[in-house]
Amino acid sequence: MVTNIALTFCTYFKNIQRFVYEQETYEECVAFCVKQGSFSYRIGEEKADVVSQGEIVICPPNQPFYREIIQPSEVCMIKFKAAEGELFLGKKIRVTNLLRYNEDLSRLEGCLFCDRLFDEPIFSHYCMDVLYLAIDSVGENSKIAVAKSYLEQNFDKEIFIGELAGQMGYSTPHLINKFKAYYGITPKAFVSQVRILKAKELLLSTDKLSREIAYSLGFTDELYFIRFFKKDTGLTPKQFREYRL
Repeated sequence: MVTNIALTFCTYFKNIQRFVYEQETYEECVAFCVKQGSFSYRIGEEKADVVSQGEIVICPPNQPFYREIIQPSEVCMIKFKAAEGELFLGKKIRVTNLLRYNEDLSRLEGCLFCDRLFDEPIFSHYCMDVLYLAIDSVGENSKIAVAKSYLEQNFDKEIFIGELAGQMGYSTPHLINKFKAYYGITPKAFVSQVRILKAKELLLSTDKLSREIAYSLGFTDELYFIRFFKKDTGLTPKQFREYRL
C-alpha cells in the first residue's frame, strides 16, 4: 500500500460537455476519476485510450495530457504528490470496488476547487480513499490478468477453477465474478474460446486429423470435440476446413 501521498487540490465537475483546454500539463500527479460518461485521452506520445465510468486515469507530472469528451461526463479531479507514484502513474485503472468508489465520489461533489485540503478533513478523507481504491485495484487487476495468462497457457489441460481461485486467495465465485467483470466472459467460457480459436488455426494451417487436433487441445473424445466445435461455429471441423479452403 502506498502511504506517502500528499493531496494538493480537488474539484468535482458535475456535467462536462467539453474540456476548456484540450491539453494541459501539471506539476503534480492528477487523477481523473470518472463517475459517469467517458472521454478519450492521451498522455505524452503514448497511444490514445478512453476512460469511462468506474475508471480512473492518473497523469504523471510534467506530461502533456490530451483529452476530449465522448459522452457528457461527471469527473472528480484530484491532484497529489506521491514519492511512490510510479506504481500506478500513467495507468488506466478499472476500479474493483465500485460501490465504495461511487460513494466516495458522491461525498466529493461539494468539493469545488479545494486547494487547501488540509483545512477540509472530510474531503481529504474521501480523496485519499479514492486513491487507495485505485492502488488496490491495480493489484486486483494484475491478479486477474495473471489468471487470464494461466488459462491461455493451459487451455489444453484440465483446469479446476476452484484450485486457481484458491492459489490467488479468492473464492471460486469471487474469481468468476472478477474475471467476468474485467473480460466480459467467465473463465470457463474463455478457455472454450481459446480452444475454438486454436482449433480453427490448426484446421487451416495443418493437415492434422480431427482426432489429432482434439487430443492436442485437451479433449479425450473426438466426438465430443466435434460437437463442441459445431456448437460454436455451426460447422464440423471437416466442414470448416473445406469451407475455408
